[in-house]
Amino acid sequence: MEKKGAEVVGVSTDSIEKLAKFKSEFHLPFLLLSDEKGDVAEKYPGKIPILGLANRATYVIGQDGLVKEIVTGGDAIDPSTAVAACPIGKH
Repeated sequence: MEKKGAEVVGVSTDSIEKLAKFKSEFHLPFLLLSDEKGDVAEKYPGKIPILGLANRATYVIGQDGLVKEIVTGGDAIDPSTAVAACPIGKH
């Protein structure tokens, strides 16, 4: 990921404690942040309509701040698809 200038950060509406358990269970190599109030989920299409529950999604956000790629569902756990969408960095 460093070669592509990418950093993976997970954001979830789950509590910090629940995220720590999830990260440990799935051996995730990236940071998970808690968005319990749903502020971040409101800014992106991160909530399932009507139910109001968070939808699992991975967003590739370019250095220009624009969303370049969205990966949803079970594929969002594995960052390889999102990383593949990143342009090759100049590092």
